[in-house]
Amino acid sequence: MKILFLTKLLPHSLGISGSIIIYNRIRYLVECGHEVSLLSFMRPEDEPYVAGIRPLVTELELVQAPQVESPFKRLAYQLFSTTPSPFREMRSWTMRSRLGAMVERSHVNVVIAEFSAMGQYLYRNPYLSAVRRIISCHECCTKAFATAIRFHRWSPGGIMKRIGLNQVRQYEFAMYHNADHVLVLTPQERYVLLNYAPNLRVTVVPHYVDANYYSTVPMAKREESLIFVGYYFNESNRDAVHWFVRTVWPQLKKNRPNLKFYIVGRGDTPAIRNLARRDPQIVVTGEVQDIRSFLAKARVFICPIRIGSGFRAKILEAMASGVPVVSTSLGAEGIPSGGGETLLLADTPGQMLKCIRLLLSDEGLCAAMAVKARELVVNRFASENGMAALNHVINDVVAGRD
Repeated sequence: MKILFLTKLLPHSLGISGSIIIYNRIRYLVECGHEVSLLSFMRPEDEPYVAGIRPLVTELELVQAPQVESPFKRLAYQLFSTTPSPFREMRSWTMRSRLGAMVERSHVNVVIAEFSAMGQYLYRNPYLSAVRRIISCHECCTKAFATAIRFHRWSPGGIMKRIGLNQVRQYEFAMYHNADHVLVLTPQERYVLLNYAPNLRVTVVPHYVDANYYSTVPMAKREESLIFVGYYFNESNRDAVHWFVRTVWPQLKKNRPNLKFYIVGRGDTPAIRNLARRDPQIVVTGEVQDIRSFLAKARVFICPIRIGSGFRAKILEAMASGVPVVSTSLGAEGIPSGGGETLLLADTPGQMLKCIRLLLSDEGLCAAMAVKARELVVNRFASENGMAALNHVINDVVAGRD
């Protein structure tokens, strides 16, 4: 079978969250005997990773990623454009035409659009001929808008979200209905989509983690540091960093002059980089070639996500590396907490402060949590059952059984 993946992030084995999810899916489907092609947006910083994905795919095409909109353009488009902002930011006529050409030239059986924003290229695309279409929803944009409104209320950002919410909902679910099938990463996300559209065809394809790829380091050999990993083009990750630094970090570092906070990942903004300029205990690394070296030295992984939707695969990567996790309930959605055995949940600044202080001061508790967390990953997320579910959905869609 000929499968074409369409994505906004170049998949690679050293990636985090979304990019490694897609890489693992491609690798598995190739091992199943499928011919897999890839059409991806490309940024200059992706260049070192192209060689890693090229041997897996029969055809690889890269399109320059769209430029970030200026605040003025974003406001104007929000008021007058028929395409909602989460989709408009990934809009490219070159990508539309290139997709149509690849499908026609290679006689593709099915296209899988990874990330909802890329689903727009399967929807009302004048260049795209008849082909089976699957959208992999990593985050429900409508729910992301709704949670942002709840936190931002009547701030300028919250007002813009209120203005755009109905438009996002209508566009997103019309796009899903137009597809042959929709994939999600957790049962919770499936429930969210079905709550908006009860007759939607949705299947849960959980994230697969290669636990052997990550190794644990004893707590005694780790430095006194926290780590957060994210893709900062995503508003939920930017909000998480600023909320944590504003509400939790000042109290946390008062009596800990050696404590460091590593902010790791692509897309760090001037505002995020400014945090490190103002505070020498904050380190903004940008994208790193191998996240394992940073996970190996951190004492606590934090995930202070307050807005957005979807599954945070980075938490599983931290667990597989033996790093105790403190997360909001939203950030850890889809990951069992085991009553505090595998991760600690904290939804307020006070709760997060207490949880992090506890882990930093109790090496034995950290070690026990690290063992339980890695066991969870091995027992629940290191199985390729989810990949088999993906293969099953693809076969049913192409055969017309869906």
